Amino acid sequence: MGLLAGDMRRFHLELRRAVKSLSTDEMAAAYAAIVRVVEDMYTWNMRVGATEIAAHVFALQRLGRHEQAISRWRKCVDQNYGTSGSEPNGQPTVRLFPQTHTYALDAAVALKNAYFVREIYETAIHVIDKPQDSNIEDRLSVSRRQLFWAIFPTNTCESQNADIQVVNGSRRAWDPARLGSVFLANVYKDACHWAGTDHELLSRIMMYLIRALFSEGQRRRAVDLYISLINTRKTSNLVRPLVTREIICEVTFGLCRSARLDEAYKLLTSAPSEHRTLFAWNAYFDGLSNAIAKPQHGMAHVGAKQKALNRLRLAIREMETRDGIEPDLVTRTIWLRACFRSGQWEKGVKWFRANFEIMQHDPVCWDTVVRGALGSCGAAQETGWQLISDIVQRAESHVLGVDERMLETVLQCMLEHLANVDAEFVPDEALLRRILEWVEAKQPLARQQVFAITINALLRANRIQCALDLHARMARGSMWPAKSINCMIVAALASDNTYATAREFIERNLPRQHFVAAYFVLFKRAAHAKRYSHMWNIFDTHYPEICVPQTPTQSEYATPFPDAAMYNTVLRVTREYGDVHEHKRLLDRMQVHIGVVSDSMPRAAQRIASVYGYYRNRQQDPPPC
Repeated sequence: MGLLAGDMRRFHLELRRAVKSLSTDEMAAAYAAIVRVVEDMYTWNMRVGATEIAAHVFALQRLGRHEQAISRWRKCVDQNYGTSGSEPNGQPTVRLFPQTHTYALDAAVALKNAYFVREIYETAIHVIDKPQDSNIEDRLSVSRRQLFWAIFPTNTCESQNADIQVVNGSRRAWDPARLGSVFLANVYKDACHWAGTDHELLSRIMMYLIRALFSEGQRRRAVDLYISLINTRKTSNLVRPLVTREIICEVTFGLCRSARLDEAYKLLTSAPSEHRTLFAWNAYFDGLSNAIAKPQHGMAHVGAKQKALNRLRLAIREMETRDGIEPDLVTRTIWLRACFRSGQWEKGVKWFRANFEIMQHDPVCWDTVVRGALGSCGAAQETGWQLISDIVQRAESHVLGVDERMLETVLQCMLEHLANVDAEFVPDEALLRRILEWVEAKQPLARQQVFAITINALLRANRIQCALDLHARMARGSMWPAKSINCMIVAALASDNTYATAREFIERNLPRQHFVAAYFVLFKRAAHAKRYSHMWNIFDTHYPEICVPQTPTQSEYATPFPDAAMYNTVLRVTREYGDVHEHKRLLDRMQVHIGVVSDSMPRAAQRIASVYGYYRNRQQDPPPC
């Protein structure tokens, strides 16, 4: 570029100013330009000041290159606050802006990496607190608050119970409670020192500290901490008290998770009415529902479960009469789940249909009633399959909004019952095909794991033709099935001693790189069944070698057929069964095979020779192949 250092600085500052008025795509391009400019300054050995460092870390973080942002921050901290006190080129130490640490902390939170968050925070607190920064004390006050709030972004402020059975775990936001109670207690002390007037921040930290204590099993400490906050509120004149409805909700949820239902009820009902929110009540309701399903909570018998269900019904009525709060969909879902857990599936289905107008557009309610019905007796299972059919029909008519959770639930329920050969009710093939096709259309089954689970369930239920149809659809969709899927189907076809069908499936439907693994399954099956004629037919299919494409862009390579693993398996079986004739015949063929492939494939021939030598010498332990 040929720009001078001053020109580079002015250029990147102009870019930073322009970012505020740009569109999303233009903003990304501007951030990328800032990164290139600062990296060029490093490359040309220019002086990179605090402004450039902050812009560099910020731009990397905004571009989603979080690990690079943290790495750049770490290098700058080592250079500018290390033991030398100066950069390697002899220039004076650059005092990083406090915002630079905040940007790095934002990147660590985006990665949901607790280790990075602790490292950056502890370094930042130490650096900002250094004496050389005391001349900008007024500006530091705001920066310190930003540093604390970076750990607790606004999208994590909802209490844990607000997403009970709603939010997919893989998409759940960053949870600061993962940092641990010890670390959060230190953060609270630092916040009291640096931002003691920010009561909202202190309440937020306390909420996650209580959550961390409960998750670590320190229930007593969490309750004592809450009691101390209550006492502080009664004895102080805080403009904004530390105890918030989120904290009430957190303590209620933690006590219910610890099976302290009476204690949770006492805490909830003794809290100020403005803090008894629907979220807190739902946390208590969910605890009652969980108590029905867990025998360790004392609800193992049918009578005890009925008592717990009545207690839940009375608690919901108390919320309505005492606080004037109407139940929401979460409340209704909890009640629905409790009905099924108590064994009263008819009451649950009847209640769902009675409140259908309210619950019909909520996938979570459908999810709950389907799971509950399919997990009950035969009549309930039939009702569950009817509900799944209704879901498909309503979704195809765009009456019901279907999310990823609903699709996974329908697929999982269907697969579980396909695999359960002892199910009291099994739907007809037409309905199963319709459901599977609908799930495929809505949720692309490109993930081989989903295919593997599906085909495995079909095979376990002895629905081989359904598995073959699904395998064919995968191939038509240019989604080559994984080796594990192909081997499962080959094993299922060979289980009925239909070796010819299995061989035809391998030759027609499998890529050549899967041939060895698939034929190994057939070899093993035939040997254990003493179907030696089939074994020799398989043996001669591709003897003495098979050409396999290594990758789609590379030429083929040859591998022995059978290989050392196949020989080892069959020889072990023939020796265990005492089939001396077949055992000797295999050894004679191996001796010939070694000579055939020794020149073109010396390593493979050596492995076969190792197996041959072992069985020829009648040793005790099989050699590694």
